[in-house]
Amino acid sequence: MNNSEKIWHALAENGVDKVVYMPCNKLNAVMRQRPDNISVWDISKESIGLGLCFGRSLAAKRSAMFMQNTGLGNLVTDLYTMQKLYQEALPIFVSWRGHYQELIEAQVIFGTKVEDLLTAIDVEYKILETAADLEGIEEDVRSCFTECKVKVYLCSPQLWETNSPDYHVFGQPKLDAVDIQVEGYNGTPSLQRAGAIAAAMDTVNPQDIVISQIGFPSRELYNYADRATNFYMLGALGSATEVAIGLALELPERHVYVIDGDGSFFFNPNQLFDLAAMCPENLTVICLDNGSWGSTGNQPTLSSKGYNLSAFVKSLGLKRTGMTGDTEVFQSMLAERLNFVHFMIEAGNKAQDCEIPYSAVEIKERFMQAVN
Repeated sequence: MNNSEKIWHALAENGVDKVVYMPCNKLNAVMRQRPDNISVWDISKESIGLGLCFGRSLAAKRSAMFMQNTGLGNLVTDLYTMQKLYQEALPIFVSWRGHYQELIEAQVIFGTKVEDLLTAIDVEYKILETAADLEGIEEDVRSCFTECKVKVYLCSPQLWETNSPDYHVFGQPKLDAVDIQVEGYNGTPSLQRAGAIAAAMDTVNPQDIVISQIGFPSRELYNYADRATNFYMLGALGSATEVAIGLALELPERHVYVIDGDGSFFFNPNQLFDLAAMCPENLTVICLDNGSWGSTGNQPTLSSKGYNLSAFVKSLGLKRTGMTGDTEVFQSMLAERLNFVHFMIEAGNKAQDCEIPYSAVEIKERFMQAVN
Protein backbone atom coordinates (compact mmCIF):
# COMPACT_ATOMS: atom_id res chain seq x y z
CA MET A 1 0.00 0.00 0.00
CA ASN A 2 1.12 3.56 -0.64
CA ASN A 3 0.96 6.18 2.11
CA SER A 4 -2.53 7.39 1.19
CA GLU A 5 -3.92 3.87 1.09
CA LYS A 6 -2.48 3.17 4.55
CA ILE A 7 -4.51 6.04 6.03
CA TRP A 8 -7.75 4.91 4.41
CA HIS A 9 -7.10 1.33 5.45
CA ALA A 10 -6.61 2.44 9.05
CA LEU A 11 -9.91 4.31 9.00
CA ALA A 12 -11.86 1.48 7.36
CA GLU A 13 -10.45 -1.12 9.77
CA ASN A 14 -11.67 1.03 12.66
CA GLY A 15 -15.23 1.28 11.40
CA VAL A 16 -15.09 4.77 9.89
CA ASP A 17 -17.59 4.90 7.04
CA LYS A 18 -17.82 8.65 6.43
CA VAL A 19 -15.37 11.56 6.47
CA VAL A 20 -15.86 15.30 6.24
CA TYR A 21 -13.51 17.21 3.97
CA MET A 22 -12.54 20.88 3.77
CA PRO A 23 -10.62 21.20 0.49
CA CYS A 24 -6.84 21.63 0.42
CA ASN A 25 -4.74 20.85 -2.63
CA LYS A 26 -2.10 19.26 -0.39
CA LEU A 27 -4.66 16.55 0.45
CA ASN A 28 -5.59 15.74 -3.14
CA ALA A 29 -3.26 12.77 -3.26
CA VAL A 30 -4.92 11.09 -0.29
CA MET A 31 -8.45 11.95 -1.45
CA ARG A 32 -7.78 10.28 -4.79
CA GLN A 33 -7.32 6.98 -2.97
CA ARG A 34 -10.63 7.05 -1.07
CA PRO A 35 -12.15 3.55 -1.05
CA ASP A 36 -15.73 2.99 -2.14
CA ASN A 37 -16.86 1.94 1.32
CA ILE A 38 -16.09 5.37 2.84
CA SER A 39 -18.17 8.34 1.71
CA VAL A 40 -17.26 12.04 1.86
CA TRP A 41 -19.18 15.09 3.01
CA ASP A 42 -17.73 18.19 1.36
CA ILE A 43 -18.08 21.01 3.88
CA SER A 44 -17.97 24.80 3.60
CA LYS A 45 -16.54 25.56 7.06
CA GLU A 46 -14.49 23.52 9.50
CA SER A 47 -16.94 23.81 12.40
CA ILE A 48 -19.66 22.40 10.13
CA GLY A 49 -17.65 19.20 9.90
CA LEU A 50 -17.35 18.95 13.68
CA GLY A 51 -21.11 19.33 14.10
CA LEU A 52 -21.94 16.71 11.47
CA CYS A 53 -19.40 14.26 12.91
CA PHE A 54 -20.67 14.84 16.43
CA GLY A 55 -24.25 14.20 15.35
CA ARG A 56 -23.17 10.92 13.73
CA SER A 57 -21.31 9.91 16.87
CA LEU A 58 -24.52 10.32 18.90
CA ALA A 59 -25.97 7.68 16.57
CA ALA A 60 -22.96 5.45 17.40
CA LYS A 61 -21.31 6.04 14.00
CA ARG A 62 -17.62 6.69 13.44
CA SER A 63 -16.28 9.56 11.35
CA ALA A 64 -13.00 11.28 10.53
CA MET A 65 -12.05 14.70 9.24
CA PHE A 66 -9.64 16.00 6.57
CA MET A 67 -8.72 19.67 6.51
CA GLN A 68 -5.92 22.23 6.25
CA ASN A 69 -4.01 23.19 9.39
CA THR A 70 -4.93 26.88 9.14
CA GLY A 71 -8.52 25.77 9.75
CA LEU A 72 -7.54 24.65 13.25
CA GLY A 73 -7.59 28.32 14.19
CA ASN A 74 -11.30 28.39 13.31
CA LEU A 75 -12.10 25.38 15.48
CA VAL A 76 -10.94 26.08 19.01
CA THR A 77 -14.33 26.73 20.65
CA ASP A 78 -16.27 24.10 18.69
CA LEU A 79 -13.56 21.48 19.09
CA TYR A 80 -13.39 22.04 22.83
CA THR A 81 -17.15 21.94 23.23
CA MET A 82 -18.28 19.03 21.10
CA GLN A 83 -15.38 16.63 20.96
CA LYS A 84 -13.52 17.55 24.17
CA LEU A 85 -16.34 18.50 26.57
CA TYR A 86 -18.52 15.53 25.62
CA GLN A 87 -15.44 13.30 25.19
CA GLU A 88 -16.30 12.06 21.71
CA ALA A 89 -13.68 10.54 19.43
CA LEU A 90 -12.57 12.13 16.19
CA PRO A 91 -9.35 11.54 14.21
CA ILE A 92 -8.49 14.69 12.23
CA PHE A 93 -6.00 14.47 9.35
CA VAL A 94 -4.52 17.89 8.72
CA SER A 95 -2.38 19.06 5.82
CA TRP A 96 0.55 20.75 7.52
CA ARG A 97 0.95 23.89 5.49
CA GLY A 98 3.89 26.17 6.20
CA HIS A 99 6.07 23.26 7.26
CA TYR A 100 7.70 21.66 4.22
CA GLN A 101 8.81 23.54 1.07
CA GLU A 102 6.10 26.15 1.63
CA LEU A 103 6.14 29.13 -0.74
CA ILE A 104 3.23 31.10 0.75
CA GLU A 105 4.28 33.42 3.56
CA ALA A 106 0.85 33.49 5.22
CA GLN A 107 0.92 29.70 5.55
CA VAL A 108 4.36 29.77 7.18
CA ILE A 109 3.22 32.17 9.90
CA PHE A 110 0.54 29.77 11.16
CA GLY A 111 2.27 26.54 10.21
CA THR A 112 5.18 27.19 12.55
CA LYS A 113 2.79 27.74 15.48
CA VAL A 114 0.34 24.87 14.98
CA GLU A 115 2.11 22.54 17.41
CA ASP A 116 2.07 25.26 20.08
CA LEU A 117 -1.66 25.79 19.47
CA LEU A 118 -2.52 22.11 19.83
CA THR A 119 -0.44 21.85 22.99
CA ALA A 120 -2.13 24.93 24.46
CA ILE A 121 -5.64 23.56 23.90
CA ASP A 122 -4.66 20.07 25.12
CA VAL A 123 -5.29 18.26 21.85
CA GLU A 124 -3.04 15.28 21.22
CA TYR A 125 -1.25 15.20 17.87
CA LYS A 126 1.07 13.00 15.83
CA ILE A 127 3.40 14.11 13.06
CA LEU A 128 3.25 12.11 9.82
CA GLU A 129 6.33 13.11 7.87
CA THR A 130 7.43 9.97 6.03
CA ALA A 131 6.24 6.43 5.42
CA ALA A 132 7.96 5.35 8.63
CA ASP A 133 5.60 7.57 10.64
CA LEU A 134 2.63 5.57 9.33
CA GLU A 135 3.83 2.42 11.07
CA GLY A 136 1.11 1.48 13.53
CA ILE A 137 -1.37 4.04 12.20
CA GLU A 138 -4.23 1.54 12.39
CA GLU A 139 -3.62 0.98 16.12
CA ASP A 140 -3.15 4.72 16.64
CA VAL A 141 -6.54 5.52 15.11
CA ARG A 142 -8.10 2.72 17.15
CA SER A 143 -6.92 4.45 20.32
CA CYS A 144 -8.91 7.55 19.36
CA PHE A 145 -12.11 5.55 19.54
CA THR A 146 -11.27 3.31 22.49
CA GLU A 147 -10.10 6.29 24.57
CA CYS A 148 -12.85 8.65 23.29
CA LYS A 149 -10.45 11.40 22.30
CA VAL A 150 -9.67 13.83 19.53
CA LYS A 151 -6.32 13.41 17.81
CA VAL A 152 -4.80 15.54 15.08
CA TYR A 153 -2.50 13.92 12.52
CA LEU A 154 -0.22 16.58 11.06
CA CYS A 155 0.44 15.37 7.52
CA SER A 156 3.53 16.88 5.93
CA PRO A 157 3.30 17.37 2.15
CA GLN A 158 6.45 15.23 2.06
CA LEU A 159 4.24 12.26 2.92
CA TRP A 160 2.50 12.09 -0.45
CA GLU A 161 4.00 10.42 -3.46
CA THR A 162 2.16 12.77 -5.84
CA ASN A 163 0.05 15.90 -5.62
CA SER A 164 -2.88 15.89 -8.03
CA PRO A 165 -4.85 19.15 -8.18
CA ASP A 166 -7.83 17.59 -9.99
CA TYR A 167 -8.81 14.47 -8.05
CA HIS A 168 -12.46 15.31 -8.56
CA VAL A 169 -14.64 16.97 -11.19
CA PHE A 170 -14.19 20.73 -11.25
CA GLY A 171 -17.00 22.86 -9.92
CA GLN A 172 -19.03 25.08 -12.23
CA PRO A 173 -21.71 27.66 -11.34
CA LYS A 174 -25.17 26.32 -12.07
CA LEU A 175 -27.81 28.37 -10.31
CA ASP A 176 -31.50 27.61 -10.03
CA ALA A 177 -33.91 30.44 -10.68
CA VAL A 178 -35.42 31.82 -7.46
CA ASP A 179 -38.86 33.36 -7.36
CA ILE A 180 -40.33 33.54 -3.88
CA GLN A 181 -42.83 35.62 -2.00
CA VAL A 182 -42.53 35.63 1.80
CA GLU A 183 -44.74 37.52 4.21
CA GLY A 184 -43.28 39.80 6.83
CA TYR A 185 -44.23 39.93 10.49
CA ASN A 186 -45.30 42.97 12.49
CA GLY A 187 -47.38 41.40 15.21
CA THR A 188 -47.13 41.09 18.98
CA PRO A 189 -45.85 37.69 20.16
CA SER A 190 -47.82 36.06 22.94
CA LEU A 191 -45.12 33.77 24.36
CA GLN A 192 -41.57 34.01 25.58
CA ARG A 193 -39.10 31.24 24.82
CA ALA A 194 -40.02 29.12 27.85
CA GLY A 195 -43.68 29.16 26.82
CA ALA A 196 -42.81 28.32 23.23
CA ILE A 197 -40.68 25.37 24.40
CA ALA A 198 -43.58 24.15 26.54
CA ALA A 199 -45.94 24.41 23.57
CA ALA A 200 -43.48 22.47 21.41
CA MET A 201 -42.92 19.73 23.97
CA ASP A 202 -46.66 19.32 24.43
CA THR A 203 -46.82 18.56 20.69
CA VAL A 204 -43.88 16.26 19.96
CA ASN A 205 -44.24 12.51 20.46
CA PRO A 206 -42.54 10.81 23.43
CA GLN A 207 -40.19 8.84 21.16
CA ASP A 208 -39.09 11.92 19.21
CA ILE A 209 -35.60 13.30 19.71
CA VAL A 210 -35.13 16.93 20.78
CA ILE A 211 -31.82 18.80 20.52
CA SER A 212 -31.59 22.23 22.15
CA GLN A 213 -29.28 25.16 21.51
CA ILE A 214 -26.86 26.34 24.20
CA GLY A 215 -27.81 28.67 27.03
CA PHE A 216 -31.41 29.35 28.00
CA PRO A 217 -32.99 27.10 25.31
CA SER A 218 -31.35 24.03 26.89
CA ARG A 219 -31.95 25.27 30.42
CA GLU A 220 -35.63 25.98 29.82
CA LEU A 221 -36.14 22.69 28.02
CA TYR A 222 -34.57 20.80 30.93
CA ASN A 223 -36.80 22.53 33.47
CA TYR A 224 -40.01 21.95 31.54
CA ALA A 225 -39.56 18.44 30.20
CA ASP A 226 -36.30 16.70 31.02
CA ARG A 227 -36.08 13.27 29.39
CA ALA A 228 -33.40 10.92 28.12
CA THR A 229 -34.21 11.66 24.45
CA ASN A 230 -33.33 15.33 24.94
CA PHE A 231 -29.80 16.34 24.00
CA TYR A 232 -28.63 19.57 25.61
CA MET A 233 -25.92 21.51 23.82
CA LEU A 234 -23.66 23.15 26.40
CA GLY A 235 -21.50 25.17 24.02
CA ALA A 236 -20.60 25.81 20.36
CA LEU A 237 -23.20 28.41 19.39
CA GLY A 238 -24.42 27.83 15.85
CA SER A 239 -23.87 24.07 15.83
CA ALA A 240 -27.11 22.52 17.12
CA THR A 241 -28.75 22.24 13.70
CA GLU A 242 -25.59 20.73 12.18
CA VAL A 243 -25.48 18.14 14.97
CA ALA A 244 -29.15 17.38 14.31
CA ILE A 245 -28.54 16.94 10.56
CA GLY A 246 -25.77 14.42 11.22
CA LEU A 247 -27.94 12.56 13.73
CA ALA A 248 -31.16 12.58 11.66
CA LEU A 249 -29.42 11.15 8.61
CA GLU A 250 -28.18 8.20 10.67
CA LEU A 251 -31.49 7.57 12.50
CA PRO A 252 -34.08 7.85 9.71
CA GLU A 253 -36.69 5.97 11.75
CA ARG A 254 -36.68 8.67 14.49
CA HIS A 255 -37.96 12.22 14.10
CA VAL A 256 -35.54 14.88 15.31
CA TYR A 257 -36.56 18.36 16.47
CA VAL A 258 -34.07 21.17 17.06
CA ILE A 259 -34.90 24.07 19.37
CA ASP A 260 -32.79 26.85 17.91
CA GLY A 261 -32.95 30.63 17.63
CA ASP A 262 -32.48 33.56 15.31
CA GLY A 263 -29.13 34.54 16.86
CA SER A 264 -27.70 31.10 16.13
CA PHE A 265 -28.57 31.34 12.44
CA PHE A 266 -27.26 34.85 12.01
CA PHE A 267 -24.08 33.71 13.74
CA ASN A 268 -23.72 30.64 11.50
CA PRO A 269 -25.96 30.74 8.41
CA ASN A 270 -24.03 27.76 6.99
CA GLN A 271 -26.42 25.62 9.02
CA LEU A 272 -29.32 26.70 6.80
CA PHE A 273 -27.37 25.99 3.61
CA ASP A 274 -26.72 22.45 4.88
CA LEU A 275 -30.33 22.05 5.97
CA ALA A 276 -31.44 22.89 2.43
CA ALA A 277 -28.74 20.79 0.76
CA MET A 278 -29.20 17.64 2.87
CA CYS A 279 -32.78 18.14 4.11
CA PRO A 280 -33.48 14.98 6.11
CA GLU A 281 -37.23 14.34 5.97
CA ASN A 282 -37.14 13.36 9.64
CA LEU A 283 -35.78 16.72 10.82
CA THR A 284 -37.71 19.78 12.04
CA VAL A 285 -35.71 22.89 12.87
CA ILE A 286 -37.58 25.22 15.23
CA CYS A 287 -36.35 28.80 14.98
CA LEU A 288 -37.65 30.68 18.03
CA ASP A 289 -37.21 34.27 16.83
CA ASN A 290 -37.27 36.94 19.54
CA GLY A 291 -35.11 39.38 17.60
CA SER A 292 -32.61 39.12 20.42
CA TRP A 293 -29.47 37.46 21.69
CA GLY A 294 -31.49 35.84 24.45
CA SER A 295 -28.73 34.29 26.55
CA THR A 296 -26.47 37.35 26.63
CA GLY A 297 -28.87 40.10 27.70
CA ASN A 298 -31.43 40.32 24.85
CA GLN A 299 -29.41 42.64 22.65
CA PRO A 300 -31.08 43.02 19.20
CA THR A 301 -30.25 40.60 16.38
CA LEU A 302 -30.66 41.31 12.68
CA SER A 303 -34.26 40.08 12.74
CA SER A 304 -35.03 43.21 14.80
CA LYS A 305 -33.90 45.13 11.73
CA GLY A 306 -36.15 43.32 9.28
CA TYR A 307 -33.92 40.50 8.05
CA ASN A 308 -36.28 37.59 7.38
CA LEU A 309 -34.89 34.10 8.03
CA SER A 310 -37.94 32.49 6.43
CA ALA A 311 -37.18 34.31 3.20
CA PHE A 312 -33.58 33.17 3.43
CA VAL A 313 -34.40 29.48 3.80
CA LYS A 314 -37.00 29.64 1.04
CA SER A 315 -34.47 31.28 -1.28
CA LEU A 316 -32.25 28.25 -0.65
CA GLY A 317 -34.98 25.97 -1.97
CA LEU A 318 -36.35 24.62 1.31
CA LYS A 319 -40.04 24.08 0.60
CA ARG A 320 -41.59 22.62 3.76
CA THR A 321 -41.39 25.72 5.93
CA GLY A 322 -43.77 27.84 7.96
CA MET A 323 -43.77 31.17 9.81
CA THR A 324 -46.21 32.27 12.50
CA GLY A 325 -46.69 34.10 15.76
CA ASP A 326 -49.78 32.10 16.71
CA THR A 327 -49.31 29.26 19.20
CA GLU A 328 -51.93 26.91 17.75
CA VAL A 329 -50.59 27.38 14.23
CA PHE A 330 -47.08 26.79 15.58
CA GLN A 331 -48.15 23.49 17.14
CA SER A 332 -49.91 22.39 13.97
CA MET A 333 -46.72 23.07 11.97
CA LEU A 334 -44.76 20.91 14.41
CA ALA A 335 -47.36 18.15 14.16
CA GLU A 336 -47.06 18.37 10.38
CA ARG A 337 -43.30 18.00 10.82
CA LEU A 338 -42.23 20.79 8.51
CA ASN A 339 -38.49 21.09 8.01
CA PHE A 340 -38.23 24.70 9.22
CA VAL A 341 -40.71 26.32 11.61
CA HIS A 342 -40.17 30.03 12.23
CA PHE A 343 -42.04 31.07 15.41
CA MET A 344 -42.09 34.68 16.63
CA ILE A 345 -41.69 35.06 20.38
CA GLU A 346 -41.21 37.82 22.91
CA ALA A 347 -37.73 38.47 24.31
CA GLY A 348 -37.16 37.30 27.86
CA ASN A 349 -35.70 34.42 29.86
CA LYS A 350 -37.11 32.29 32.66
CA ALA A 351 -34.24 33.23 34.93
CA GLN A 352 -35.53 31.38 38.00
CA ASP A 353 -35.06 28.01 36.31
CA CYS A 354 -32.27 25.89 37.76
CA GLU A 355 -29.15 24.96 35.81
CA ILE A 356 -28.88 21.55 34.13
CA PRO A 357 -27.32 19.29 36.79
CA TYR A 358 -25.80 16.73 34.40
CA SER A 359 -22.24 16.82 33.10
CA ALA A 360 -21.70 16.84 29.35
CA VAL A 361 -20.63 13.18 29.37
CA GLU A 362 -23.70 12.22 31.43
CA ILE A 363 -25.95 14.01 28.92
CA LYS A 364 -24.27 12.18 26.04
CA GLU A 365 -24.30 8.72 27.61
CA ARG A 366 -27.90 8.96 28.79
CA PHE A 367 -28.99 10.15 25.36
CA MET A 368 -27.10 7.47 23.42
CA GLN A 369 -28.52 4.70 25.60
CA ALA A 370 -32.02 6.02 24.87
CA VAL A 371 -31.74 6.35 21.09
CA ASN A 372 -29.40 3.54 19.99
